[in-house]
Amino acid sequence: MLTTNRKHIRRPQVYGWGQLVIAIALCCQALFGLMTDDLDTRQWGTLTGSVLMVIGIIVIAVSQRTPGHRQT
Repeated sequence: MLTTNRKHIRRPQVYGWGQLVIAIALCCQALFGLMTDDLDTRQWGTLTGSVLMVIGIIVIAVSQRTPGHRQT
């Protein structure tokens, strides 16, 4: 993604983990959606990919938030 198309990243390492999770989710969906003949395996595989996609989006959203300051 171009840097002009995204918000400012506060935690780049967390952003990278989010991108990695989304890449694994897309591979999971492609693997089970296109290459599996068994209907049950295809459904569970694509469902797993969808859950991973949502987790990756949440991780990327967390990486763009400013860290809170706790008062002791």
